[in-house]
Amino acid sequence: MEMIELKINNPGSTPLEADLRSGRPEDSRPVIVVCHGFLGYKRWGFFPYLSEHLAAAGFHVLTLSFSRNGIDEHTGLITKPEEFAANTVSREVADLENAGRFVISDSFPLPVQGPRLGLLGHSRGGSACLLASFSCPAVRSIVTWSAASKLDRYTDLRKQEWKRTGRLEFKESRSPTPLWLDYAYYRDIDRNREKFDLKSRAADLKIPHLIVHGERDAAVTLKEARRLVQLPRPGKVSLQIIKGCGHTFGISHPMRGPTRGLEKATSLTVAWFKGTLAAEGNNIVEEES
Repeated sequence: MEMIELKINNPGSTPLEADLRSGRPEDSRPVIVVCHGFLGYKRWGFFPYLSEHLAAAGFHVLTLSFSRNGIDEHTGLITKPEEFAANTVSREVADLENAGRFVISDSFPLPVQGPRLGLLGHSRGGSACLLASFSCPAVRSIVTWSAASKLDRYTDLRKQEWKRTGRLEFKESRSPTPLWLDYAYYRDIDRNREKFDLKSRAADLKIPHLIVHGERDAAVTLKEARRLVQLPRPGKVSLQIIKGCGHTFGISHPMRGPTRGLEKATSLTVAWFKGTLAAEGNNIVEEES
């Protein structure tokens, strides 16, 4: 397994930090871009495990950190709170668009088949993947883990206080100081309500979409996953429920080992991309267990 650490040019923000993995770096392969959710980064918890299994299945896998996650990539600590606070959904979608352009450019270090691109995101990263899939023509298939059906998740009272103070504060164990989101985060959602309507966007998808969700997810309930499939759509969709699992399939950071829930989510994802992203005649190797 080969892994290359990359910095990707990212107009409008800082460069994207990414890990590129491949079991067959000399071969022309489809590429899967993997992205994290809120408070995550490219090496959080299950992302190395997931990325390695996708690469072992015959794909080039680009696992990235969003440009405004505020994280020290070496320690996993959130050390740049001002950068974290300035993040928006629009910025994350733009990050994915720039990553997609990089994959199909001459700067990408591995040979790409097609180009055929898959997107995989966890939690808010799944929402970003859903939205970015419409502006990245190379995308042929997406998978979302624990993804929400709406981005405005705040009470009226909380939004009023957020607007008054300019920030929404909270605590996180991986940050030495309290964190916050600037009001610009909510303003971005509010100004793009139609564009960011996740249920409507999901219903517009023409490409295959796998939704993987934990049965006991308390952060994003199973009801939200079901809302993403309630409207008819032109493309193939599958909702797979992982029994007994929560938002991260039993994984915390750092990951000590895979849970049965994570193994199931990973195997479903590998099978999905093999069936929807691999071109006919492509010799995709079997995943090693």
